Amino acid sequence: MKRITVILLFSIISMAAAAQSFPLNIGIRGGWNDTKIKVKDMKIESHGGYMFGAFARLNLGKLYIEPGLNFSNKQSYNKTYDSKLKYRSVDVPIMLGYYFIKAPIFKLRGFAGPVASFTTKNIDKDLFKNADKTMWNGKVGGGIDLWKITLDLDYEFGFRKFGDGAKAPQSWNLTIGFKII
Repeated sequence: MKRITVILLFSIISMAAAAQSFPLNIGIRGGWNDTKIKVKDMKIESHGGYMFGAFARLNLGKLYIEPGLNFSNKQSYNKTYDSKLKYRSVDVPIMLGYYFIKAPIFKLRGFAGPVASFTTKNIDKDLFKNADKTMWNGKVGGGIDLWKITLDLDYEFGFRKFGDGAKAPQSWNLTIGFKII
């Protein structure tokens, strides 16, 4: 019985060590965003929203590729009309990243890449009536991995106008994630 216990213990430790060196991580994340949608002739302030989703990270030495799938609720505050400008989207980021520090338990990294954003619901139909359902954004940021926990801070910016008189949205995103694999 002792031999079986010892063999099982060593097997579990070996599998855990192998999983740490496996080049693919899959995880979930959620967080907060602070978005500003500038609109012609209106005073707009940034306002908080939220996001949640999943990611997969393919580790290639010091480099990594991280596609994701996120649901985002973004909003700005329109001081001119005392109202919120809101929209929801499904975002598909594809980040290319670099590990500045890659220790077994701690990693410091930077990333950048495109984000395809598919708008699912516009709240202010008058302002966003001619808005495209698909937007292309860019994202640049950094993150820390501590064991299986990820913490990211990034800046996302649109490449073109959101709609008539509305410039491309800009947002800061702070997310926390957990690597399941």
